[in-house]
Amino acid sequence: MSTASNQSNVPAPAWTLTTPFHKAPYPAISPSRLELSQAGKTVLITGGNAGIGYAIATAFLEASAAKIIITGRREGATRDAAASLTAAAANPGGKAVGVVCDVGDALAIDALWKGFEKEGTGVDVLVLNAVKVADAKPLLESGLGDVWSAFDVNVRAQLQMVERFYKQKQEGRVPKNLVNVSTFAIHNHLVAADRPAYGLTKSAAALALQLIAQDTSPETMQIVSMNPGAVLTEAAKGAGYDEESFAWNSPDLPGRFAVWCASPEAAFLHGRFIWCEWDVDEIKSGEIRKRIEEDPFYLKVGVRGL
Repeated sequence: MSTASNQSNVPAPAWTLTTPFHKAPYPAISPSRLELSQAGKTVLITGGNAGIGYAIATAFLEASAAKIIITGRREGATRDAAASLTAAAANPGGKAVGVVCDVGDALAIDALWKGFEKEGTGVDVLVLNAVKVADAKPLLESGLGDVWSAFDVNVRAQLQMVERFYKQKQEGRVPKNLVNVSTFAIHNHLVAADRPAYGLTKSAAALALQLIAQDTSPETMQIVSMNPGAVLTEAAKGAGYDEESFAWNSPDLPGRFAVWCASPEAAFLHGRFIWCEWDVDEIKSGEIRKRIEEDPFYLKVGVRGL
């Protein structure tokens, strides 16, 4: 996995909220900061055996998480990824466990959480990273079956995972932290138009979590949706992209940003959507923070212009 630029601070596009506009990790989101510590916590990452999910798992181990559980559909790849994460863990006491789970299968998700309950495993942080990227076809050409298949993975599975996470029986795990790996397709209409079933279902998932957040305090379950930006993963290569397609982000940027989203510093973003390229120091203070505090609908799913 490579990036077209290793610069952390690059000229900000006209449509971003902050300057600088980051393409690589920077000190404020370093997992080694005590303020971002995940010491003693168990973290569950869906689709964590490759790409952005793997980078997120690496960052949580760097933040001293005690246990990382990654899920994937392929047994060998998931097992090998967990072994690699454990071997490379910066935290000597940290370990990664790979569990086969197809989130497109509701029974498999139930079995996953029943297994946690049976073995006494409580999850402190849930990262929703598994996704189905629908074909680049108009909705009516894709057909109801394919569109509904995307809904099954990108909406139903996410809601099922969140419900099981929220209602788990282990006591004392407060606050819980939920990080939703979303996409800028939920607000960039050109991207959504290219893969409409993807934009539709990811938008629905972000709205669902936004609605859950309005009825759940961050002291109980903190919820933040993040756009991971463009990362040249194997899945991106499989979709036909290469190093020349974009100025790719370092995978460690969304990886470490996810840790920041699961920290107390990000509590003010509960129920909102944020880009990982935005500078957290600017977001935490000044005009952006002021608008967040004053406008309950800012950085949320809705209709532009109303």
